[in-house]
Amino acid sequence: MTNTNSKKIPDKMAGNDELILASEQSTMLTQDSATTAKNAWKVLIVDDEEEIHVVTRLALHDFSFGGRHLEFVSAYSGEQARQMIQENPDTAIILLDVVMETDSAGLDVARFIRQEIGNHFVRIILRTGQPGLAPERRVLKVYDINDYRAKTELTQDRLFSVIYTALSSYRDLIALARSRHQLIGLVNEIEQLSHLAARDLQMPLNEVVGAMRKIGARVNELPPTGLAEEFLDIRENVYAMQSALNKLVALTSVGRFNENREMVDCNSVVSDVLLNLDSEFQTSHANLHCETLPTVFVCRRQLIQLFQNLISNAIRYSEGKPPEIYINATTHERNWVFSISDAGIGIAPEHHSGLFNLFHRDSGEGAVKESGVGLAICEKIVRWHGGKIWLESELGKGSTFYFTIPLAE
Repeated sequence: MTNTNSKKIPDKMAGNDELILASEQSTMLTQDSATTAKNAWKVLIVDDEEEIHVVTRLALHDFSFGGRHLEFVSAYSGEQARQMIQENPDTAIILLDVVMETDSAGLDVARFIRQEIGNHFVRIILRTGQPGLAPERRVLKVYDINDYRAKTELTQDRLFSVIYTALSSYRDLIALARSRHQLIGLVNEIEQLSHLAARDLQMPLNEVVGAMRKIGARVNELPPTGLAEEFLDIRENVYAMQSALNKLVALTSVGRFNENREMVDCNSVVSDVLLNLDSEFQTSHANLHCETLPTVFVCRRQLIQLFQNLISNAIRYSEGKPPEIYINATTHERNWVFSISDAGIGIAPEHHSGLFNLFHRDSGEGAVKESGVGLAICEKIVRWHGGKIWLESELGKGSTFYFTIPLAE
């Protein structure tokens, strides 16, 4: 009996092993299918003709891009297309018919995708059997369509080419968006760390400055001694440290990624700057000559600081006579080019290159002798807005600072 049982038990276990292996294999196949589906490029076919769906799938059944195949999703009306794109936001391409339940159903879907749900990544390829109902130029411009094809011209080879190009564009857009998102996160972290570090240094340093001022008042009453002179030297160095740190805090406060932009009238910005610099204008008897300026898409607070720094510089470096300052703006290519000119002492050409560097120092005739971050802040503001800033100046003949701001789309 023992031998008989010993023969039956392995047979029974062998059957269990086969069941277990079959189950594991089924699970592995299911996982592989899920992985393949997850890594596939999603293509949404929107057309009210079943034949179009079948032909498209057959034509692209063996298509591969970047080691990934296509996963097809079908919609037979504009309403279904809206639902599908919301359920599948990672759709890479939409092959979109124009005429379905209405003559403009496809265009309504395109408008919904771009304007209502704000999906600007998916590549929309318009396929139409009636080109006259949707003129190509108007459709591409108004509805942000990426490609426009008549159904009759989309042979298998042509469809392959269109899909390949669209996927390449989609992949690059996604990679760019991911990199931008990571860069913004990194920059925000650096800005927060630098701002916190500066603030942490600023508070104790302010306390030291306050204490030194109290002690200094008493030292001034004492007869001059070596110790008193040494204290005064230390106090001046501490004051210089405080000034430099305050400027560094000011630099970390501008050009943040999370600041909002809006349409801003530059004429009102200049008016605000004149109020802020009223005492400087009265003291120097400066005259400001300003042409009518445009409205631009910017951060208002930063633009005020930009104009204020440049106008203040023009006042400060005028010599012997009331400063004459000129502001103008012209268009060049896709930018507004602003200029702020003065007839002051000018800056020698050898000092131009490092002028916008942090804590720039120069000595000698025609140099900006005060170290600081004013122009570095200007450069950061302009760069944050997608422009550039530069200087044209000649010693003894004044200076003109130019900066660009992209035209508001």
